[in-house]
Amino acid sequence: MCLQHSRPRLSPDEQHAAERSFNLYCKPVELYNIIQRRAIKSPTFIQRSLLYKIQARRKKRIQITISLSGSTNTQAQNIFPLYVLLARPTSNISLEGHSPIYRFSRVCLLTSFSEFGNKDKTEATFIIPDLKTLSTSRSCNLNIILISCGQLGQVIGEDNCSGNYVEGSSLKKLEGKCYWGKIATHLLASSLEKERARLSLGLTVELASTVTMSPSFLEPKFLEQDNCLTFCSHKVDVTGSYQLKVCIHAEEVGSGDLSLSPYSNYSYNDVPPSILPEIIRLRAGNVLFNYKYYNNTMQKTEVTEDFSCPFCLVPCGSFKGLGCHLNSSHDLFHFEFWISEECQAVNISLKTDAWRTELLAEGVDPRHQTFSYRSRFKKRRRLETTAKFRHVHSHVTESGSQEDAQAGSEDDYVQRENGLSVADASVDPSHTVHASNLSPPTVLQFGKSRKLSVERSDPRNRQLLQKRQFFHSHRAQPMALEQIFSDHDSEDEVDDDIADFEDRRMLDDFVDVTKDEKLIMHMWNSFVRKQRVLADGHIPWACEAFSRCHGQQLVQNPALLWGWRFFMIKLWNHSLLDARTMNTCNIILQGYQEGSSDPK
Repeated sequence: MCLQHSRPRLSPDEQHAAERSFNLYCKPVELYNIIQRRAIKSPTFIQRSLLYKIQARRKKRIQITISLSGSTNTQAQNIFPLYVLLARPTSNISLEGHSPIYRFSRVCLLTSFSEFGNKDKTEATFIIPDLKTLSTSRSCNLNIILISCGQLGQVIGEDNCSGNYVEGSSLKKLEGKCYWGKIATHLLASSLEKERARLSLGLTVELASTVTMSPSFLEPKFLEQDNCLTFCSHKVDVTGSYQLKVCIHAEEVGSGDLSLSPYSNYSYNDVPPSILPEIIRLRAGNVLFNYKYYNNTMQKTEVTEDFSCPFCLVPCGSFKGLGCHLNSSHDLFHFEFWISEECQAVNISLKTDAWRTELLAEGVDPRHQTFSYRSRFKKRRRLETTAKFRHVHSHVTESGSQEDAQAGSEDDYVQRENGLSVADASVDPSHTVHASNLSPPTVLQFGKSRKLSVERSDPRNRQLLQKRQFFHSHRAQPMALEQIFSDHDSEDEVDDDIADFEDRRMLDDFVDVTKDEKLIMHMWNSFVRKQRVLADGHIPWACEAFSRCHGQQLVQNPALLWGWRFFMIKLWNHSLLDARTMNTCNIILQGYQEGSSDPK
């Protein structure tokens, strides 16, 4: 990395502020490093299956064109028709007097020299793997086979030809005597390796090869199965062979796309030929990454090779593939891509909207805030009645008694005929019970909860309440004594079953969300409501607890598991979840996948 200052001088305070601004890159890079280390053991996808990598590999393949020149083959007689095949031996074992069994895929037909006739009948075009792949053992066995049946006068009808390509089934007519020879692609690759610089520039390389055409007998039985053929030299009485000089033109498949990029139009006229291949190698795939910081007034530059990502070092194959990878895998940054004749560069800056945090008072750590947790909710007791009734008889005791205090803290429900509990009920005053030593009858109020009022509590109970600290059931904040004795109901508890039903009905209204996404949203909403997740500082604990609580269900449904992971990433984007906690949650889920009943 090289540091580039856009301003000549900075004060010590400005230098410190600039360094702190650049250090903001450390947090997302740490997360990407954790993800990359986990991807080594358990990759989420195979890199070679990405579309932009497949396209980049295809553009590096070599297209070869084979033709014959009449000026260099004056001594050869009755060459045509000449069949050119791209084939690979099925095994390296061959019997005496027999060639290996070759399996071919495409067949081209040449009927004249390149100086005469139609171009479709004078050239055979094939596509072979790139130079790097040709060096492998499997690709070394690829061969170009030439078969001449001109002396026998056998010509395949035009109905079996499409351009200069011949159907494989029509080769059954070629059984019998012929002349054949082959060109090994690994020898061709060694010659093309010397011209790699010209191929990289999109130029065409011309090669010449001499093929020995030997008399042989084309076995008929292999032509009828799996596009295979073999040659036998014992079944022919001709012993003479002849030399055939072949012209080969090679170029990269993606050479036509080089003119579309200004970077490929760089002129190498001033570069000495001796160092031209090295300069081309250094330029190919090099990308400059400019890290903007300190309000985009300063930057640091890094250079990678082979279109590699600077964060996870994954080679992307092309500049377009690098853009796809950065935007999809590193969306915490803003990328600006630009190309010139001199360089390919990417300007990187932090997304400001991805770093929003909860507004807290200065010096307050959200992790130290009051947090209420209940592992199990007690179900409300419902009145059991044997008779169906519409009127409620209130039971009133003396004010200030212990029984009255207990009655004021319990929930009262009335059961209707359909079995559902209701919060409000009308009471007929004519059916209320009166006591001789009680005040006039009062109407019993039904609600979600009841509490003691100032008038109904004696000084002793009031003094006991003053010694305790009460917290709000929703905000989890301390409550003043006036709030405790006020008529306002601070509990307002909601029935969990009704809340789940309302949440599911609300999620069902979304039409652009899958069933698994709705399920994971409902599971999370129900979890945070029951566990009273109130502040942003509670989210890390909630994610770990959610992974342990629903881990078995998540690992059994891959779509549900990915929905939970994407949700954690969204929480991380909004700075509600740290990388360490996300890694802990994934380890917990991995423990469930490995069969552990209680993963730590």
